[in-house]
Amino acid sequence: MSLQVQTRPRVLLVCFNRLVPADQGNSRRILQLLRIYRGLGHEVDLLYHADEGHDVALSQAMRAQFGLVRVVPSRASKRIGTDHACRLSDWYDKGLEAPALELHRLRAYRVVHVNYVWYAPLLQCFDASVTKVLDSHDLFADRAARHVEAGLPPAWFSTTRAEEDRAFEMADVVLAIQQEEAREMAARAHRHILYLPWVEVAARDFLPRKGGPDSAAGGVLTLGYLGSGNMWNVRSLQALVEALGRTSLRERAPFQVIVAGSLAWHAAKLGNTPGLVPYGFVKELSGFYASVDVALNPMVGGTGLKIKTVEPLAYGCPVLATQAGIHGMSQVWQLPVFESPVELAEFLVTELAPGAAGGLTRLREQALRTRVAWQAECDRQAGYFTRWLAHRLALPAGEPVGA
Repeated sequence: MSLQVQTRPRVLLVCFNRLVPADQGNSRRILQLLRIYRGLGHEVDLLYHADEGHDVALSQAMRAQFGLVRVVPSRASKRIGTDHACRLSDWYDKGLEAPALELHRLRAYRVVHVNYVWYAPLLQCFDASVTKVLDSHDLFADRAARHVEAGLPPAWFSTTRAEEDRAFEMADVVLAIQQEEAREMAARAHRHILYLPWVEVAARDFLPRKGGPDSAAGGVLTLGYLGSGNMWNVRSLQALVEALGRTSLRERAPFQVIVAGSLAWHAAKLGNTPGLVPYGFVKELSGFYASVDVALNPMVGGTGLKIKTVEPLAYGCPVLATQAGIHGMSQVWQLPVFESPVELAEFLVTELAPGAAGGLTRLREQALRTRVAWQAECDRQAGYFTRWLAHRLALPAGEPVGA
């Protein structure tokens, strides 16, 4: 009598993002999916398209996270066409195909998961026995036009709606990080669009800061703005500083704003702004958020879910944000929200700072309710994805879902 060895379903995850340290939102989004697949009992391998470098420390960290790891140097031209329109074929690297198929012959994947639309062509290398997942991360159709409308130069990847639609059609399911984006995709007649928001695992309770305004020490109100130096963040920081720099506000600004991350470099170039403290890079998120009373996200625009709005909530820190800063979370948001950085600055000066002790208590209560509601929303949407995937994998090879 022979014994048949049962193996866990295997997933091939493909990305260009440096996952360790996970100091960018897109990297942490990918790790969220890694947790979901593992929670389903799947074994996950990684095909790393080394756009963001490769070294011994990264190699060791990746091998600790994944079953098998294959690293492929990036040779995509990433050409940007007229009007900043990018074609999938110019950003896709055919050099991924041979190693992906070699891994598939060795590991017999049930799922191939790619990130960003320009990786969708890789899904066409696999037959109907493999479930093909595309995590969009953002809507990239006409992205350049949105930058121009905001007075910013186009940056990174932008494509046409026809190219993006073509990428969506290559997948069995497309994941949208925002509910609004999922609705737009569905309105464009795409089937199997699933909304899967990003959430950080709660790491800390909402507690008063040691030495803060509502402690026995009665310290200075300390606000934190942590972000990368992308154009949207720089424009948002400038808008906040301009609002705080108004004479009526400057004379009554009894707080400090600590700017961290690569955005701090831009803060340092803004001159001697009262209360503005460029901090630099943060090694431990928990330590940074424990050192501030309230996090700020004065966004003036941008696309995708705002990681720097979700992140502080996980680390027990209330967040004050503009409407753009809570885009994708408005259905659960219970903290104050502002139409502009000017409104936010006025709230800080006229309402929060004068009665910081009581105000901070209210903000922490509102933040806790928001975190609980957001976690419930994310758990519910993750449940839809896991049930869809379980049903898909239970079907005979090639049979469409819903047949």
